[in-house]
Amino acid sequence: MNAREESRRRRSYSLRTRVAAAAALGATIIVAVLSWITIYAIERNNLTQADQQLRVASQIALIEPVISVTVLGVVPHKSMAMTVRNADGSMASTSVQLPVLPEGNHTVTVDGDTYRVLTTSENQPAGRVVSMGISMTQTEEQTAAQRRFVLLSAVAAVAAAAGLGWLFGGRAVRPIVHLTRQVDRRDPTEDSGTPLPVDGSGVMEAEKLAEAVNMMLERLDRAQAQTAAALETARDFAAVSAHELRTPLTAMRTDLEVLRTLDLDEAQRTEILADLHRSQNRVESTLSALERLARGDLTSERDHVDTDVAELCDAAAHDAMRHFPELKVRLNVEGELVTRGLPTGLRLAVDNALTNSARHGKATEALVSAHRDPNGYIVISIDDNGAGIPPGERRAVFERFFRGSRASKGGSGLGLALVAQQAQLHGGRAYFDDGQLGGVRLVLVLPDRSAPVTEPLDLRQH
Repeated sequence: MNAREESRRRRSYSLRTRVAAAAALGATIIVAVLSWITIYAIERNNLTQADQQLRVASQIALIEPVISVTVLGVVPHKSMAMTVRNADGSMASTSVQLPVLPEGNHTVTVDGDTYRVLTTSENQPAGRVVSMGISMTQTEEQTAAQRRFVLLSAVAAVAAAAGLGWLFGGRAVRPIVHLTRQVDRRDPTEDSGTPLPVDGSGVMEAEKLAEAVNMMLERLDRAQAQTAAALETARDFAAVSAHELRTPLTAMRTDLEVLRTLDLDEAQRTEILADLHRSQNRVESTLSALERLARGDLTSERDHVDTDVAELCDAAAHDAMRHFPELKVRLNVEGELVTRGLPTGLRLAVDNALTNSARHGKATEALVSAHRDPNGYIVISIDDNGAGIPPGERRAVFERFFRGSRASKGGSGLGLALVAQQAQLHGGRAYFDDGQLGGVRLVLVLPDRSAPVTEPLDLRQH
């Protein structure tokens, strides 16, 4: 594990911790706003009370403000101050002289003490301004104490929110923790295919997570099974391929040893060279067929495109008559027969069917038919007048490397296997039936991707 992964691992936190942190953060935001509003309200309330006290005191002191200054001067007390300023510049004031202020309520600081001051000229001679103030020191101490109480309460609320978030968060995430433990305890070799119980205890996210995990595990199990099946098929395929290639290669080695060690005449050398050529052709055809089989195994649904079956059958028939001049091919194909499929694969299937009729069945006449049946399938059939295939071998000839008892020598045994593979890749099937021309009929039944299928296709029949 590199440094970056270790750092990422150190920064990861449990879902329960994240829930508690989220609860604490939310509480912090809410408590901060409420605390600010509360502190502001307390300060405004204290100022309002001070202003009320000033109004009550001013109703008496403003009757004779000069006498009031004298009385306050006799009993000096910093809790109240008063200053009277006349129009001629004369002034009367307590020991605490208030500054010149506009009319109204103001908060000022005098000699280090804070005062709430009411300045007015109401009911006074012209030019006289009276300022009356009360000390706010005690009020500020009360406000500070109230502010500390609010802040401590806010801290306690945040801590309580984090604790409750941790407590209830643990209960909330318990289904997810339980699901995680089930996944950790799951043994892929023993529990494969066994879904996890979808029990979220009423928690929608946990139930959806369990369903998603089950879907993922199902895909993994299916992929694992497909991989195992593909590996087993590859092993068998490789073993059978090696066995089938060993025979012509052994024959070629024997022929080469004969050519190297024996003194042969021209006729014998010609015969040995012909045998080498036949073996070489057999190896080449086998390898070519193996390549096509492997290419077919690697195709997917994305490779399917719109395919004109009628045009494909017509081209296959003309090419077969060109390669096998003794074979005459007739067509009975429905027009506008278009479906989604693998054009190369379908063409390979029809080509191999016609090649099998001409090369192994020794047919001189073939009939290629293609039509859409009422159940929503496309049926392609190839009839011939060749030697045919015994009923007991009609299923086995679709297996790889199987050669029928009437097949000619030199074949790879993969031609009909390719036909069966293409039928399977298209979601259909291939089978043999009695033919109309005296030989055998090869039938390909393929789902019509351009039309809905009304009846299920039994893929077990060949």
